[in-house]
Amino acid sequence: MAAMIEGIEAKARALFEDYSRRSNALHDAEHADIDALADVFAGHFVGASPLGVMGGAKDDTFAAVMRQGFGNYRAMGGTRFEIVTIEVDVLDGFHAMVRADWEFDYVRPGDGAAGTIAFRNLYFVSFAEGEPRIFAWITPDEAQAMKDHGLA
Repeated sequence: MAAMIEGIEAKARALFEDYSRRSNALHDAEHADIDALADVFAGHFVGASPLGVMGGAKDDTFAAVMRQGFGNYRAMGGTRFEIVTIEVDVLDGFHAMVRADWEFDYVRPGDGAAGTIAFRNLYFVSFAEGEPRIFAWITPDEAQAMKDHGLA
C-alpha cells in the first residue's frame, strides 16, 4: 500500500512539475506547446472559483481556449507563470488532490511596474485511465487579483 501511495504521489508531482514548466513557457507564444499542456486534463472536467462552477469536455476548442487565456496573460505583461510549491494528498488508489502555489510575475504594459501575484489552486487528479489527468480544480478570484494589481 505504501509503495502504491508513493507511486501516485510521485506521478502527481511529476505531472505538476511538467504543467508548471509548460505553463511558464507560454510567455513565449512561438515556442509554446499548448497541445501538450491541454493533454494533462481529463476528457471531462469541472472548475470552481468565487465566480461560480463550470464544467465541460476537452473537445476540439479546448486548446484554443487555453491559447487565448495564455495570450491574455501575455497581454497583461506576464513574464513568468510557475508553480513554486506542490503538495500532494493521495485520496485512494486512483485519485489525488494537489495544492499548487503559483506565482505570476508581470511587467505592467501601461507604466512598466513589475510585480508578482501569488495564489493557491487545488486540483483533483485521476489515475483511472493509467496516466494522471486533471479532472477538477478550485481557484481563487484570479480576475480580482489581476484588477488589484492594475492588470485588468
